[in-house]
Amino acid sequence: MRPSNVRAAINNGTISHSLTLTFPEPTIAEWAGYAGFDALHLDMEHGVFDWESAEMMCRVADMHGMTCTARIPNTETDTILRAFDRGLMGILCPHVDNAEQAQRIAMASRFGPEGERSFGTSRGRDYGMHDLTPAGYMAEFNREVTVAIQIETKNAVETIEEILDVEGIDMITFGPQDLAQSLGHPGHADHPEVLEAMETVVAAVHARGRLMSSDVEKGINLVQWLPAQLKSWLAESRG
Repeated sequence: MRPSNVRAAINNGTISHSLTLTFPEPTIAEWAGYAGFDALHLDMEHGVFDWESAEMMCRVADMHGMTCTARIPNTETDTILRAFDRGLMGILCPHVDNAEQAQRIAMASRFGPEGERSFGTSRGRDYGMHDLTPAGYMAEFNREVTVAIQIETKNAVETIEEILDVEGIDMITFGPQDLAQSLGHPGHADHPEVLEAMETVVAAVHARGRLMSSDVEKGINLVQWLPAQLKSWLAESRG
């Protein structure tokens, strides 16, 4: 059973450092592993991953002791099942709008008695080629997996207390631009109403003793970070 560096950070009150990729590139993933990153995060919502390439990236992460997580493309039960069967140990669920949806995510993400995840012999279970019994694997997976959700709509902000009533959601984060659009300010994630909405959610999360993703994770998104570095280098090089 692969341990989760993200779960370890939650348990120890430390920070997990991750690299986010929007495309499957094993070499860059290896760079992150050699550099000492704790986690590799795949953006399967806006990136170009399919299930085969996601599994390949999980293999690379495992080779370097990194925990592989992903923002999955949707929150359907079969999507969550495939994510964990490939070997992902954490998911970020986009566009979570209400407590009912959060409950369905939580139930799909863990085996019983905590949830209802379907059991199979796949890469996520090391094809059954370990010493854990099915019951042992299921219990260990439930302890190690992490489930995060994105608040991206006006309704999610307004129902955050009900969402926080759901057990099995480990972290909360935002989709600032989509939230801004939902609040009537497309393209203006820095609008005061948007910032106030996010502050309301953060306050509610911390008041309930729950975690924001920023309490646990710090990361670089390669496609957001690298272009500015390239432009900066060219500007300095050209004098």
